[in-house]
Amino acid sequence: MKSKIGRFYCMAACIIVAVFAAGAAQGVVRSPMDIMKEVVENVFHTLHTYPVSGPLENLPKRRAAIKKIIDNHFDAREMSQRALGKYWKDISDEKRDEFTQLFYWRLYNFYIMRLEAYSDEKVIYDKERSKGNVAAVYTKVSSKRYPEFDIEYRLKQQGDDWKIYDVVIEGVSLVANYRSQFNSFLSSKSFPELLKALHEKTPQDSLK
Repeated sequence: MKSKIGRFYCMAACIIVAVFAAGAAQGVVRSPMDIMKEVVENVFHTLHTYPVSGPLENLPKRRAAIKKIIDNHFDAREMSQRALGKYWKDISDEKRDEFTQLFYWRLYNFYIMRLEAYSDEKVIYDKERSKGNVAAVYTKVSSKRYPEFDIEYRLKQQGDDWKIYDVVIEGVSLVANYRSQFNSFLSSKSFPELLKALHEKTPQDSLK
């Protein structure tokens, strides 16, 4: 199962990051599906503008652009709370902020490394389901190298915009996957130990 999940994550990372790319038009609440279609196009444009195969100066430009995309349209705190699960309520606001910052970097690093391995994946939009202030957009990813597989994006409305709080690949939730890892760690160790472990894996200049 782990190898299967890893393969799907690696293939889909560029599409996952794409959903963070564009905000809602001011004063207009666009549908999650409309946002999805626009942001995928924008991210692919970034990949073509600063290709991995291009000059070395493409690297900082490409990563800065992707970082901006994620910063603007990724609900790091919501996903952090869901990933930490029951342990979230027992920590201070200060520790929540610290955990969110560390967890956010893990997500960013995961996406950017796999995004840069993008080759020929193509996204196919299937359907959208909404209920209140939450929605799910169902897509399929096709590739010449791998069989077609499903990705579900879960979004939560915030004012005139929609933010991603989970991504489900072939039925496997990214949030649930991290929550399982954190629960396993915290079943035998303390939250300060978890923060220490995350700090040890996080470059300090990335937290400035």
